[in-house]
Amino acid sequence: MSLRFGKNALVGIGVAYCLSLTACTSPVSTAQPKQHEDYSSFTEWCENKERISAEARHTVEVLLEEVKAEDCLTAGVELSKITRLVLNNKEIIDITPLSRLTNLTILELHGNQITDITPLSRLTNLTALALYGNQITDITPLSKLTNLTGVWLRNNQITDITPLSQLTNLTGVWLRNNQITDITPLSKLTNLTELWSSDNQITDITPLSQLTNLNYIGLSNNEITDITPLSQLTNLRELW
Repeated sequence: MSLRFGKNALVGIGVAYCLSLTACTSPVSTAQPKQHEDYSSFTEWCENKERISAEARHTVEVLLEEVKAEDCLTAGVELSKITRLVLNNKEIIDITPLSRLTNLTILELHGNQITDITPLSRLTNLTALALYGNQITDITPLSKLTNLTGVWLRNNQITDITPLSQLTNLTGVWLRNNQITDITPLSKLTNLTELWSSDNQITDITPLSQLTNLNYIGLSNNEITDITPLSQLTNLRELW
């Protein structure tokens, strides 16, 4: 016996099959985890730590240990109060959970594995920031931290220091052992008293001639041939 169907019958069967298949295979709608930037407090970061990346979760756990808190709410309250935070050599990669600790004035993060410092742009009360010994290449987020008076950036992979030109309250800058060639952005930092820029690829130090408050300069192991611009720095005490 042969089976024969009209054109309309075939279309009807196809639609029915598709509807049946869709009903069988459509996933049940579930709430999606919030993205990192949506967490409005450390407490919320902590409460969702099983839903975030392993790197962010590690940072949350480091912060919990730092304040010796047993629950997320207590940790959030304690962390919101602190003004100084020292998290050196903690194997931190993702610093996004720090972005809500806006009362911080001093932050030390040296000896970690940080590459992205974008979350720091929220911490506008910072006056001292230590980031040396990481894997940082882009310091653009620092341009918003206009209250900084000291910044430690040595032993990274920085080439462009243009963002520092906005930080006119800086009195000390540590840039040793990066890949810097142009120090022109420093010419606006007239409050500088200390500048440590050894072990880079600097050739021209003319921009330093305007920084007459400098007391200490480190410029060894660069490619400098002319030190005449330093003759105007009458407050200079030590040159390395």
